[in-house]
Amino acid sequence: MLHSINYTISFANPATHYCEIEINFNKISSDKVTLFLPVWTPGSYMVREFARQVQNVQAFSASGKNLAICKTRKNHWLVETNGEDSFTVKYKVYCNELTVRTSEINDEHAFINCSNVFMSAKGMENEKCSVKVNPHSSWKSISTGLEKTGDNLYEADNYDVLADSPIEIGNQNILEFEILGTKHFICLYGRGNYDEETLVKDFKRIAEIQINFFGGMPYKHYTYICHLVEKGGGGLEHLNSFAVQFPRWSFTDDKSYKQFLGLVSHEFFHLWNVKRIRPLELGPFDYDNENYTFGLWEAEGWTSIYDNIFIRRCGVLDNKGYYEFIEKEVNDIMRFQGRFNQTLLESSYDTWIKYYRQDENSKNSTVSYYTKGALVALMLNIEIITSSNCEKSLDDALKTLWEDYKKDPSKGFTNERIKEICEELAGKDLSEFWDKYLAGLDELPLFNYLQKAGLQAVNTRENHLTFDIEINQTSGKVIVAKVFEGGSGYTAGLNNGDEIIAINDVRIEKDYDKILKNYKLNDEVKVLINRKGFMREFNIILTPAIPLYEISEIENMTDGQRKVLNKWLLG
Repeated sequence: MLHSINYTISFANPATHYCEIEINFNKISSDKVTLFLPVWTPGSYMVREFARQVQNVQAFSASGKNLAICKTRKNHWLVETNGEDSFTVKYKVYCNELTVRTSEINDEHAFINCSNVFMSAKGMENEKCSVKVNPHSSWKSISTGLEKTGDNLYEADNYDVLADSPIEIGNQNILEFEILGTKHFICLYGRGNYDEETLVKDFKRIAEIQINFFGGMPYKHYTYICHLVEKGGGGLEHLNSFAVQFPRWSFTDDKSYKQFLGLVSHEFFHLWNVKRIRPLELGPFDYDNENYTFGLWEAEGWTSIYDNIFIRRCGVLDNKGYYEFIEKEVNDIMRFQGRFNQTLLESSYDTWIKYYRQDENSKNSTVSYYTKGALVALMLNIEIITSSNCEKSLDDALKTLWEDYKKDPSKGFTNERIKEICEELAGKDLSEFWDKYLAGLDELPLFNYLQKAGLQAVNTRENHLTFDIEINQTSGKVIVAKVFEGGSGYTAGLNNGDEIIAINDVRIEKDYDKILKNYKLNDEVKVLINRKGFMREFNIILTPAIPLYEISEIENMTDGQRKVLNKWLLG
């Protein structure tokens, strides 16, 4: 069937990292049509300038004549149709970056994020479109969330759906399972030491616990795209699929594998929270510019607390294992001064210029809306549980947001609506909570909330001596990578890039903090460094180390605390 927009993607020589794109536009009623390619991809909030990889753009009439086409801005092309009601555009795209938000083509496979390679036309974003995939002759499989309509032929209801449906093409290993008759495909690119039966079992139970929570599946089929890489990680959610990366030989490492399942849970949970329950500003998308929102503390923060709650509830983790996941989030925020320099709402709004562009000072100046959002969600959950005598929880807030979506899928939530829902569940005004912990820079009373659930946070570095720096060790050199505000190294003036040569005239070749075990709190040590080719000496007073917390259950937990904990963990 001929749609208004018909795409063809081909791979004549994938070893060169190029794909060839052909787009047929029909039902044209204007003498001039503006084509565009997104500057960002939904779910990854940074302008990435995908048009920089596009080349050899040409336009042709239905009869094959050349049409005038020129670039009018970094990601726009203007086509003069000469009165034609259809035309074709051809171009090439260079794809050689394997991340969950970019594309890679080589002699083994092609991973295509459609927002990276497929242009659309202004005014035609809501038109139905088709995608014809012409795989290289050595490739046998295609994995995507797009609807299949024929041999290597797919369709999307509009450009938003197309941009939100990555395609894996090659010889990936495809595992299958069903839930209530609905097919789920686990597509694994790359070698790895995974066990197929274990993967299917674990992916399925994570999906089932979340589907049961929301009361059904918002999709006809689901595709997990998993890239097994030498090193790296991360994931990106889509409408009925996701793409994740995981180190290929880490499946037999229990801790790493459970972290991977946490990632799987996180991206799957985004099916509801973000792809459907979404901040008002995130849809319909503006693909030319940043899409600012104050709502990522919910979109990513709540997802970052519920991903691990669900792997606890489905049995992947026991309580102790779950507390270790919470520890990571606690230490990511509560150890660093960034929490006093950027509010949670500012973190969400500034993600376009800060979160994806972190540097050596980011821990001192910013917070993550993922991790602080998760901790604020944890506090909010316990607030609702305790205020409602364990009758209600944040679970109910999520389910209310889901009902809101089902009533009007075109409308996203506002922070005011979230506050209204939480106040109804808690039976109290939460304005002070909102002002202090979302819009303000007040210290999070996190440990007080944990105590209400029978948990404690113990500082494991109370007697530890350190400069509170992060180092890189290269060829026997100890190079300062990060200096954390509040630590002795920061106070003394150590900088990123300094090479630590000696402490009290003792040459340093590797782990510098082993030498500090010979000293005691408040001792002063002389540190010789190389800073940009010049020798410098610093006197550093060994002040208490920045805390590192361990979460555990209080020994004599009361029945009331246990009740709160069980409501949190088990629902």
